[in-house]
Amino acid sequence: MATPGKNRQVTLFGALEMATGTWHYTLGRRSAAAFVVFLQMLLAAHPTAPVVAVLCDNDSIHHAKAVTAYLAGHPRLRLLFGARYSSHDNPVERIWAALKAHLANTAVTWPGRLRQVHAFFRQRSPTQMLTTAAPWSSPWLPRNYAQNFRSSA
Repeated sequence: MATPGKNRQVTLFGALEMATGTWHYTLGRRSAAAFVVFLQMLLAAHPTAPVVAVLCDNDSIHHAKAVTAYLAGHPRLRLLFGARYSSHDNPVERIWAALKAHLANTAVTWPGRLRQVHAFFRQRSPTQMLTTAAPWSSPWLPRNYAQNFRSSA
């Protein structure tokens, strides 16, 4: 039996500038071309940085020929890849988890969902983004707090 509605999907590309907590993101299709557009946005956002390093998961679009060709022409841009199946090592994954928790169990229209995504990022300060991405370094946690990396594997 068919379910009502449409299963719409959009890919969210995001990067956190770890020194300032500035969050950059864009919505698009899951494609190498859309990822290249996002990389162009990051280079434009940091025109004087000698190197823009982007920590990526091992999604196939990050290894696509179009991405490799783009990187060859932009030596300031470096993609760093985390270990496979180790999303807990990528600070941005914690931001995705916070976004998913924010969106969970809310019945809204598709335009409403997109507004929720934009509002989520608009309402968070750079300090909040850094605290979400790297909670073990937060000054608001108890002194004896320790991140247990073994339990998430």
